[in-house]
Amino acid sequence: MAILESIREYDGHRDGVISTLNRARPHLNHGYTDAWPELELLRHELSQRMQAFQVFKHRELFDPLIRGHGGQGVIGLQLKTDCIKLGADYSDFQRRWLKAEVEARWPEYRLSAIVMMTTIRTAIADQDGIVRRLEILVDNSRFQ
Repeated sequence: MAILESIREYDGHRDGVISTLNRARPHLNHGYTDAWPELELLRHELSQRMQAFQVFKHRELFDPLIRGHGGQGVIGLQLKTDCIKLGADYSDFQRRWLKAEVEARWPEYRLSAIVMMTTIRTAIADQDGIVRRLEILVDNSRFQ
């Protein structure tokens, strides 16, 4: 896949994750009974989007960087490590907050969900800045 195609696909995955977070956030302003049906669906959607984004980034961006030479390999490895950690953190969040726990401890869940959303947004923003800088530096032949 050429770098420009990879970046377009990267943007689509990133925008999908952010869009899901944006649609979920207002539901946290309501009580459990009103919020949970839609939040449960959005949590599932977010999981699917984050997993697809992770697979894409590893296959099309990070692994080619790691196979490359010099400082880009180190950067690719750090990006991949950070990405795996974010996925694990989100999986832990979901396991910790099953439906019964959410219902029983809604105020605590609400704050935890806001923190998780912020963590995801921050990680994506940090990663995005690095990917944008690499876009300029990367030799197109590595991505074809």
